Amino acid sequence: MVDSSQEFRILVADDSRLYRKLVEETLAREQYTVWFAAKGSEASDLLAVHHPALVITDWEMPDITGIELCGQIRRDQASYTYVILLTSKADKEQIIKGLAAGADDYLTKPFHPGELLARVAVGRRIVELHREIERKNRLLGELALTDPLTGLPNRRAIDEWAVRQLNVACRHRFPYWVVMADLDSFKSVNDSYGHEAGDVVLKRFAELLRANTRASNICGRFGGEEFVLVITHIEKPHIQMVVDRIRRQFEDERFNFGDRRLTVTASFGISGVQAGQQPKFDQLIREADAALYSAKRGGRNRLEFAGEGKW
Repeated sequence: MVDSSQEFRILVADDSRLYRKLVEETLAREQYTVWFAAKGSEASDLLAVHHPALVITDWEMPDITGIELCGQIRRDQASYTYVILLTSKADKEQIIKGLAAGADDYLTKPFHPGELLARVAVGRRIVELHREIERKNRLLGELALTDPLTGLPNRRAIDEWAVRQLNVACRHRFPYWVVMADLDSFKSVNDSYGHEAGDVVLKRFAELLRANTRASNICGRFGGEEFVLVITHIEKPHIQMVVDRIRRQFEDERFNFGDRRLTVTASFGISGVQAGQQPKFDQLIREADAALYSAKRGGRNRLEFAGEGKW
């Protein structure tokens, strides 16, 4: 549940100075942050600026009615906004109309201050439940796109980002590189030192990738000991420098497991987009993967470009 000390914002819209004063005096009993609007258009402006969690609005206002304000809130809301409709209309058909327009609750005028506070408290509980659900949904979304061991983006996240960025690169003709990386002889690390040691090595390699990747690019784990980087806006000599720096930094790492010391290396394959090309991301992955295994066959702990002759 959301911390009760979190600021709870309320917007009150009513063209009656008397009722605005009554609501203000009632809400003053609780620690709410409250804004007041004397007409619907003013309320609409305050909504856009302050994004209140709860709105108390009169039904009848001279420009934008409370019903129209409800409609705007439901169309534009990013997070859930609870709406209480103040009305002098006691007719059930009118009340149904108000609820159908998007109001969550209603209160007839004149109202009892205690009832208003009670209904606001109900609204707050509902809003907090919505906030908690939204927070958990965001967390689930992040987990679905994150490798749990290294904290790097997973293959799904890389695919989603890289495909969009590739389309932009082809359209605006800026350099776009795909780098596949694979830890050399990693099976022997797990076999000789155990999977916990292997996890330490994987996490350290992930840290080096993250440290050498700009915020405008992406690096991630494809699975096992295989990683990928997508790097843009740099020419071939610079991509070679970036990748070789990562290779050398990882080669210099020393892993201590008990009284045993371990050194691990990685090999890299690089593919890129030439001017005028519009390849699929999967094609670039296959080309980088082929270059990677060419680097493996060439002795490991090295990098190689796909189709070296065309660069």
